[in-house]
Amino acid sequence: MKKIYFPSNSMLEQAVLDSLKELGGEATTVQINQKVIEILALPDEIIQMEDESGVGTKLNYRLRWSRTNLKARGQIKNIKRGTWSLD
Repeated sequence: MKKIYFPSNSMLEQAVLDSLKELGGEATTVQINQKVIEILALPDEIIQMEDESGVGTKLNYRLRWSRTNLKARGQIKNIKRGTWSLD
């Protein structure tokens, strides 16, 4: 069985930025997450991995933190609930 490596925080943050660029600078959380999966070519094992807390997937949890960190650094902004844009 081959070891599956979860993307690092910096990889996820860069993929969020790349996703927003590819999606025209503004997108919903769902659109961003789908584009991140596409950009990083993530396998189903990573996409479906449950978070330790049991509330959703590890990928969605980590992408939520990636957006939070990018927002704190002023790289993206939350223009309305569930919609993000490059800043």
